[in-house]
Amino acid sequence: MDELQRDTGTAIMLITHDLGVVAELADEVVVMYAGRIVERAPAVRLFAEPQHPYTIGLLGSMPRLEGRAGRLPTIEGQVPGANRRLTGCRFADRCPFTEQACRDSEPALVAVSGNRDHWSACLKAPLDPERLQVRP
Repeated sequence: MDELQRDTGTAIMLITHDLGVVAELADEVVVMYAGRIVERAPAVRLFAEPQHPYTIGLLGSMPRLEGRAGRLPTIEGQVPGANRRLTGCRFADRCPFTEQACRDSEPALVAVSGNRDHWSACLKAPLDPERLQVRP
């Protein structure tokens, strides 16, 4: 894909759940949950400083080269059905940080800490890295 992109001078858009491929190939990442964008950032920043609980859950469930015995962590709960009408944050039923405000209205996608290249749709963003465990 890199060669094709270089040869043609075009952009490539990948739609995948494989974060290893994303880490290897993407310059910018858009994370979606239940049909909505929940985070957008340059790949390097997103992997180093995720700012949405769903992104953190995804990164935490990736296998590591250094190896860890046991099962990989999972994101508890179920993805909402496509026919379910959702209000508030679509990730609220699965998020460990949910408050009533999360259920009352859908969070806007906003710049995190003044970084005009990192956006999150979480009322708690910017997230405190001391409270979050990205790589269990």
